[in-house]
Amino acid sequence: MKKIITLLILTVACLSQNAIAQIQDYYVYGDSLMGCQNTLSGWMSNGPLAETVTVEISWGDGSTDNIPVVMTPNSYGDFVQSHTYTVPGNYTIDVQFYSTVNGAYFGTGEQQNLLASSQTSCGYFYANIYQSAPNVWYNDVPLDCTGANGITTTIIPSTGSYYGYTGLNPGNAPYTVSVNDAWLATNGYIQATADQTINSFNANGMADNPQMTFQLTCSVPAANPDFSISWLWPSAFVAPLQTGTVYGYVCNNACSDTSDVTLSLTFPAGFVPNTTGLTNASVVGNTLTFDVLQLTNCTQITVPFTFPGATPAGTSICFDMTASNPNDSDPSNNSDTTCGVVWNSYDPNSKEVDHASQIDPDVQETLEYMIHFQNDGNFNAVNVELIDTLSENLDLSTFKLIGAKHSVAVNLDPVTRIVKFVFNQIYLVPSSQDLDASQGFVIYSVEEEAGLVEGDEIENTVYIYFDYNSPIITNTTLNVNSTLGLGDKTSEAITLYPNPTSAKFQIIGTDLEEIHIFDMTGKEVSVSKLTNTNSVDVESLSNGIYTCVISTKTGVYQQKLTIKK
Repeated sequence: MKKIITLLILTVACLSQNAIAQIQDYYVYGDSLMGCQNTLSGWMSNGPLAETVTVEISWGDGSTDNIPVVMTPNSYGDFVQSHTYTVPGNYTIDVQFYSTVNGAYFGTGEQQNLLASSQTSCGYFYANIYQSAPNVWYNDVPLDCTGANGITTTIIPSTGSYYGYTGLNPGNAPYTVSVNDAWLATNGYIQATADQTINSFNANGMADNPQMTFQLTCSVPAANPDFSISWLWPSAFVAPLQTGTVYGYVCNNACSDTSDVTLSLTFPAGFVPNTTGLTNASVVGNTLTFDVLQLTNCTQITVPFTFPGATPAGTSICFDMTASNPNDSDPSNNSDTTCGVVWNSYDPNSKEVDHASQIDPDVQETLEYMIHFQNDGNFNAVNVELIDTLSENLDLSTFKLIGAKHSVAVNLDPVTRIVKFVFNQIYLVPSSQDLDASQGFVIYSVEEEAGLVEGDEIENTVYIYFDYNSPIITNTTLNVNSTLGLGDKTSEAITLYPNPTSAKFQIIGTDLEEIHIFDMTGKEVSVSKLTNTNSVDVESLSNGIYTCVISTKTGVYQQKLTIKK
């Protein structure tokens, strides 16, 4: 059985639950680690009857909450509930959903692990610290917080939140907040703005002065430079144009210092940088190195690229930039990594199948379909519905939803053979505003009916509805059961070596003619004639699992190929 394994799996919870239950689906979201309370939220979808769903939460400390959620027919409902733990630690909570229509619980519920902070150190606030000349913003500055009891707590921003400061006892308010004196002296700065004050905290621990700003000025020239990569961004990598640009912003944060810095930019295989205008530029492998001379404050870096036009739309591309100077006073801020996606010209509302058009009638195949949709209008699409009529030659009992980019409700009518994918309140933005956010997809699989014979066909077309607009009709996929051109599919007939590979591989076989390589969605990403060497270069392809279709004088063969760099 041939099947392309997708890495784009987003499991839809509870799909296998009792189909007659009034509640159709649910999901529970976790909680952040900042604040004095832990908060759970979630949603559930409803069947054809109105009802009140009871969300029962056991918090793991002996206390419970029952939350009634009024549901209209065929709708979604949500809940948000906060809880205060008196004792810090790890807690396992349990969430159950009770349907008043069925008079029973739906599924097995959901469990979450929560980390509860101490009530004596859960107060928090946010702060921005910057230098005006040059204009530099700092993300790791320690702040001193002196409470009403006269005790000073020094806080460095919390992990994962460069500007979030947590660790204060709300009971010790008011607090006076200032930049740490030792940090100022070490880096040659003076705090130019006044100290800030926190008078109180709310129930969740947020300060009544939640967003503070401190401006710094230089006191004395720094002895050494302090280079940082402030930001890095890939822009407009458009496959038909075969061009794109990486922009970066590099700063010397040290007071009154002018120094040289060497920048190294790593880029994806197969991409070629344009070094025009760069100083002392050199390229070794997939790393570009160049210098910026006499940098006192900040400068923008621009590096144009060319890349293969056959790169599939949506391919993830990542870049890493590092600043180097032997006298740098703070190497911790010298690197940044950014990722983006490739744009390409393809029908954004389309249907794909993971098999070639010709399939073996002696094998009961499992076909995997992917439906793409995209909002190319000029306003958000609130609701999107996909209508897909499944062929009589497909076994409906084997239908399986594999994944979707957004939350989706699925309904399969065994009489009409129509499967509906409903994305309610998706608010899909226009592609002109945000290309990635304008796109969605759904992936499902279904087996052929048993006993199909030579010539039996499986066609599939999807109708895509954006709100109340006329449907967008996709292309029609076609699979034909046919032995014409099918060779002996034994693993000994064709061998790929090495497999996995990082750049090139050899095809071991006889009478080889051509190879087509398909990605995880069934899209062709490479095609090449086979020569006497039978060597294939896949350095430009991203990590993943691919299907290779190899043509020979005696037949057509399929093999899986793993690319791992």
